[in-house]
Amino acid sequence: MNNTELLNLKKNISNYFLNLPENVFPNELKTKTTVFLSGSTGWGITEGFDSKADWDLHLILDNADYNRFEKQFGSDYVIDDQKNDPIVFGQIRSKKWFEDRISKLSQGDCLYTWIYNNGVYIQDPLLIENIAKHYKMVFDSNLEEFARYHYVTFAVRKLDATSSAKRGIEIGSRVSNIEMVKAGLQTFSILNGKPYPYNKWLAKHISMLGETGKQLVELAERDLQSSSLEDIVINSKAFKALLETETEKKYPGKRWISEWWKYNQNPPEMNLISPKQVEKKNTKFFPNNQEHMR
Repeated sequence: MNNTELLNLKKNISNYFLNLPENVFPNELKTKTTVFLSGSTGWGITEGFDSKADWDLHLILDNADYNRFEKQFGSDYVIDDQKNDPIVFGQIRSKKWFEDRISKLSQGDCLYTWIYNNGVYIQDPLLIENIAKHYKMVFDSNLEEFARYHYVTFAVRKLDATSSAKRGIEIGSRVSNIEMVKAGLQTFSILNGKPYPYNKWLAKHISMLGETGKQLVELAERDLQSSSLEDIVINSKAFKALLETETEKKYPGKRWISEWWKYNQNPPEMNLISPKQVEKKNTKFFPNNQEHMR
């Protein structure tokens, strides 16, 4: 998506939002709402502009405004406009909802950090983008910690998959195998300095990270298509070999790679450097988590 296409997209979504009827979204809240486009269109990939794509909008309100909105429209209210071209699906959320989810980064979950740094802000009176950049800064400053967390998780799931397979436990092995592949792809994303998207686009994201990423996705597909439990043992070994090699390249000699079982606390613990340390290292703007949550 070039700059002209981006500007046109933002203009079209802004016009759509501002012209919503009063009974769909109150006029008095429109200038106070952060409007964010996520999904494939927000990410800007080719699939975001085909006939199956929609506008996946996040409409975020200040907590007090959201409470009033919820009383009028209900907590399960969404905008589901099947008549517009493209179709529009709009979730109305509070700022607290957003903060609760993006702050899961402190527990190792990078998903919302990716979502809110890989979409389009149509309007942003609540400065949600600044908060998203804040958490991306935390991520960037703790890459090894996130890599360790996800690699250890991957190794545990790989052991679960193969040990179940060797015992003939069909469902246990295949479920663990899926979880292993997911954790492995997430780890590779972090090795490349990036948080990761939701499951739907995870493989595409990894494939965009170079030839090794494409190779890892191919091994993942082969592993997930294993026709027998014996194949899971063989294919997961090949997947692990490549990921372990890439992890060793990035973090040579780290014990959490060779002795990962010593670092598993179900789940592995996260030990992020403090906001003040990151602030001194990176930027003047860095509000801490407590300030966000108040």
